[in-house]
Amino acid sequence: MLSKYKFSKNPLHYIYALIWLGVFATFAFYLFTGEMFRPENGKIHIVAILIAWVVQYLGLTLTCLIILFLGVYKALRTVLDKKETES
Repeated sequence: MLSKYKFSKNPLHYIYALIWLGVFATFAFYLFTGEMFRPENGKIHIVAILIAWVVQYLGLTLTCLIILFLGVYKALRTVLDKKETES
């Protein structure tokens, strides 16, 4: 699967990959701790309700792992460049 890709020589790609990984890991941790579903001022956002329904349906741990793997995938796609075939 990764044989068609090589690591990028652009250092900014690695910084972007770390940012993507950090965003997804933070979101997964925020979701796993349950902080997202605690109402503030007696109100809860509709997006939090929809995410809670998905989390309840799939399971909290599985959802967090999916989000974390999406972050790893996005980070790898940012870092890896497609190899050019010489014809």
